[in-house]
Amino acid sequence: MKSYRLLLVMLVATGAIWACNKEDTDDDPATPPDNTVFDALFADNVADAQQVFELDAVVGRQIIGAQGTRLHFQPGAFRHSDGTPVTGQVDVTVVEALTVGDMIWLNKQTVGNDNGTLRMLRSGGAINVTASQDGSPLLIAPGGLYVQIPTTVGDPAMQLFGGSEDADGRIIWNPIDSSVVTVEPVYIDLFYSFPADSMYWINCDYFYSYPSTTMLEATIPPEQSTDSTRVWIAFPSENAVMQLYHSIGQTYTTWQVVPVGMQAVVVGLRMSTSGQYSSFTPVTISENMTVPMTFAPTTLEEFEAAVNAL
Repeated sequence: MKSYRLLLVMLVATGAIWACNKEDTDDDPATPPDNTVFDALFADNVADAQQVFELDAVVGRQIIGAQGTRLHFQPGAFRHSDGTPVTGQVDVTVVEALTVGDMIWLNKQTVGNDNGTLRMLRSGGAINVTASQDGSPLLIAPGGLYVQIPTTVGDPAMQLFGGSEDADGRIIWNPIDSSVVTVEPVYIDLFYSFPADSMYWINCDYFYSYPSTTMLEATIPPEQSTDSTRVWIAFPSENAVMQLYHSIGQTYTTWQVVPVGMQAVVVGLRMSTSGQYSSFTPVTISENMTVPMTFAPTTLEEFEAAVNAL
């Protein structure tokens, strides 16, 4: 989190200089001037979550992540960018985002592209897999990688999605029609299992047709800047997270409809030169509801622990 801490120090210094020259204004002196502090925070969180493994490309290897994800790399699994087989040692980097806590902390929402319509997904967990040799990125050969993501549910409706990030760092998931996800027991454990012919962000999800849906808004206090605040809504029963976007004034809005009658938690994080502040508001979704948010001082360590407890 070095880049985030450096940026926050710079913002503190800027805030101190601003305070010495303060004239009458409605601006909040404890508000960062833009969203780069969040960009740095999430980038550091993803970097801290990276697990690096080394394997012999010719021999292959099974890799087990910290949260139990299993990656089975077959012999000869890697290709250079020109399609030629890779030999020698390969570095594999893995990030696991299997829970709503991971999804908020890493800012990786579960929103999918359903033939041009954005919809919330039920998720079985997401992973990011990359491979390199001497700093050069590698490709995976067809049949070269078999993935097992741990689960306690074993939902047979799960499908495979690939993720792409938009300009604001939010992930939109697109179905991968060429792959089939199966529920596979291994001894006493249960996994979502599938072959993967590409790497980067992969997610086990599916679109569920909820009988009644609605839009949801969340509001932050009038003195709080939208430039310094991020808001999400988490659905623990669905293992799903959606980032809300700033719509107007102090209001944040869901990207698309959410299921009526379902329990959720509206989560907010404010980053300012005076410190960090968080908000956790449990709700039961009702038609066209608005959720007022109240923020309390926190640390990033406390915020991470709180989202992991959802």
